[in-house]
Amino acid sequence: MKQNYRPIVNSDLIGDYITVELPGFPGAQEKPEPCRIHYLTMGSGEPLLLVHSVAQSIYTWREIMPILAKSYCVVAIELPGFGYSDRPLSLNYSMDSMADVIVLCLDALGVKKTHALGVTMGALYTMLAAAKYPDRFMKVIALTPGGITEKMPNKIRRLERPLGPFYRELYGKKDFQKYLPLFYYDGTVCTDEVVEQYFKTCDDHASRQAIMYAIRNFDEEYAFSEIQKANREFFIIWGEEDKLQPMDRLFEIRKLLPNSVYHGIRNTGHWMHEEKAAQIAEAVDRYIRYQGEEA
Repeated sequence: MKQNYRPIVNSDLIGDYITVELPGFPGAQEKPEPCRIHYLTMGSGEPLLLVHSVAQSIYTWREIMPILAKSYCVVAIELPGFGYSDRPLSLNYSMDSMADVIVLCLDALGVKKTHALGVTMGALYTMLAAAKYPDRFMKVIALTPGGITEKMPNKIRRLERPLGPFYRELYGKKDFQKYLPLFYYDGTVCTDEVVEQYFKTCDDHASRQAIMYAIRNFDEEYAFSEIQKANREFFIIWGEEDKLQPMDRLFEIRKLLPNSVYHGIRNTGHWMHEEKAAQIAEAVDRYIRYQGEEA
């Protein structure tokens, strides 16, 4: 795996690629579809996998990845449909499919077992992967695990509905400028450069289609039911000023997963890893090093 220490931007010229064979739709007779996955690795030590959310890319880790790389061999993958990975035709973006893809990436990277850190929808994909493939994961940290809520902009929630294909094509840079600041506690963090970087990997039909299907097939209830069966510990971190996933959601998850460890971060929102990178990295490192101890 190539090491990269340049500033993280949305570019196909940084990082490297692996190819995985997707399982395709259940019952499909076609051969597995090869899918090229873009990834970036940095640092040395025990492996730590980073899994972004829907409509994100490795760019979301630009602040925290260099910090974590001081202690770990950090590998950030871009899930199919996002960033500079392929937009496969045979992927249905179901919870199980996305969890399986994460493990297929580990196989392709030659990683037998890893710690993992996921954010929001990517966090729940990662938790489900750890529940399905427990031998492949050590410590798993989830930043605000969950999907679309009633607090999210109506234009995003419309993608779940039958007219989703219509709304899918309506997204432009002005929408990103309007909605992205909601993902932060301090909206000034969302500069024109941040908007530009996020928009550039979502500005085409195939990318919008991937976003729509990922949102429509995100099944939070199913994922948590499967995760409960695994009865394993997770470290769940929440932004106390999250406008899109309020702290009430954290209290609901605590009831579902009473054996897990929970931690709130003050003065931060939905994408806390971008606003409070050093604080999140410290909490992650502490949890990995001291099992079961409050970070």
